[in-house]
Amino acid sequence: MHDDTLLDIIKGIPLFSELNLDDMMRLMPSCSVRQERKGTLLFREGERYRGMYVVLEGSVKVFRVTPEGRETVLHLLFPPQTLAEIPMFAGSDFPAHAETLEDSTLCFVERDGFLSLIQRDTDLAVKMLAGLSKRLRTLASQLEEITAHDVRTRLLHYLIGEHEQQAHAHAQLLPHVRLRVSKSVLASTLSTTLETLSRTFRKLEDEGVLRVKGRLVQFNSTHTLRNALATPPRP
Repeated sequence: MHDDTLLDIIKGIPLFSELNLDDMMRLMPSCSVRQERKGTLLFREGERYRGMYVVLEGSVKVFRVTPEGRETVLHLLFPPQTLAEIPMFAGSDFPAHAETLEDSTLCFVERDGFLSLIQRDTDLAVKMLAGLSKRLRTLASQLEEITAHDVRTRLLHYLIGEHEQQAHAHAQLLPHVRLRVSKSVLASTLSTTLETLSRTFRKLEDEGVLRVKGRLVQFNSTHTLRNALATPPRP
């Protein structure tokens, strides 16, 4: 990956969005691009913190494991999202596990070099805090989404968000969403079980909102999904 491409990707991330080109160039020595195979455990919960990651290609799940051995997915991350940036400032260990869901390309931002840079430049630190606040607002919104709505509503919001991202990536309106993760991973992400997720998909099919073919979720338009949000589910 060319340095200019990497700069463009990182500049588009909320955490770094307030930085100018000179700031970015000073940051680059702390960054390294890594190729990781599917199933690579990037870090474990409680492990000493080393730095944060930017997903450039592929996908990553962030998860925790209960004492009973049940896995709960906290986040699914796709390009150009970041993971493990909060401990960079909090000075804590890694708060969860992270694993690649497919062969992935990641930018690793090393903690010591990064902190040394912002400690020498208070103006840069203020810019980073402004970017971090944007990221925290996003995380708060995601938490509210999980706790405030039922599975049907969470699934519809997820599909609408995925459609917007995929349509933007293809520069065209698409009459479908292709699920980028398995349904079991999606269920964990939506804080539900695979059985409940499957029932929810079937009910939405019965209502004529969508059709599911493997990982392909078809519908007429996002208006159909948004109308379903405003319509109480059938008994």
